[in-house]
Amino acid sequence: MLTDSKNLFIGVAVGFLSGLAVALGGAIKDSPYEGFDPVKFIRSPVIGAIEGGAINSVLPLHPAVLFLSVIGAERITTETYKLLRAKIPMKFLYGEYGIPKIRR
Repeated sequence: MLTDSKNLFIGVAVGFLSGLAVALGGAIKDSPYEGFDPVKFIRSPVIGAIEGGAINSVLPLHPAVLFLSVIGAERITTETYKLLRAKIPMKFLYGEYGIPKIRR
């Protein structure tokens, strides 16, 4: 039982750190254009902590492998969520030279 709780703790900690890395990268990339949104920023570390704990509880991994696995799982989860909550399906159409163009 002690090993299970240790794996859970390591998974949550590594998951939080990998989510934090994703959030920092996204903030650096998107903040100049969209502004900083604290809710969007904290979403990735929280999802990463949940997924890291779940992954490491079921399949104990080396922390480096877990870090990269959680980044992938967090991106899949977040992008699927954003796709499902989209208000305008097919929002972007391709314009001139293949550049996406916003349909109004």
